[in-house]
Amino acid sequence: MSKRWVDRDFTTKTNDILLKAESYHCEFYSSETFTGPSLYFHQQALKLNVENWARKSEMIYAALASWGMHRMGPKGAKMHSFNDFNKSVADLRTDIKCLRSKSPDDLSLDDWNAMEKVFKYIKVMASGTKIVGNSKVMAHYLPNLIPPIDREYTLQFLFGSRGFQNNLEREWLLMHKILSDFFYPIASNVEFQKMSNEWLANTDTYPWDTSILKVIDNLVIGAVRAARKYKP
Repeated sequence: MSKRWVDRDFTTKTNDILLKAESYHCEFYSSETFTGPSLYFHQQALKLNVENWARKSEMIYAALASWGMHRMGPKGAKMHSFNDFNKSVADLRTDIKCLRSKSPDDLSLDDWNAMEKVFKYIKVMASGTKIVGNSKVMAHYLPNLIPPIDREYTLQFLFGSRGFQNNLEREWLLMHKILSDFFYPIASNVEFQKMSNEWLANTDTYPWDTSILKVIDNLVIGAVRAARKYKP
């Protein structure tokens, strides 16, 4: 990972989200949001307990497909077969189950190592880039620890760029930084917790607010959309 990624200070971005949370939240829900299969499979994947492992894995796989992670035809993103994906996450079942009881505030070095193992061993995307697909998988198994990360919103907001060099080790370091320096500090803010808990309790109005980290992801989307809308 280049120094411009490693050394990036997220303080300004963190403060921006905290100060404009309500505005960005309104922007997210007032602009076009994904509905239909993308919302349905997301919600179903989260509802299923890990004890119902096979069904949960199917719903996660379906959620990613509905989020545009697999495109028909010779071009575009491609996912591995369900059997390949299911085998990769089944081998990680013990680590995932242990991590589900954790929160960002009580992660030990062993927990971070377990998250790294899960991130690196998930086999869902056939393309070179792993952080986007693997974070989306982990966001459904470990919603209290992992948000979905993508190029269009997360990387654009934090780095002003959608491009980065594909490399599994570098992508894990990038994800570690995004979690520890951006998502987790916001999630630990007491005032933000109060605000987000109100949104999380109102599932009919705010169906995409499915975890505090997903709320932050929604605010990032709202921030990027607002910047595009009002860009001179």
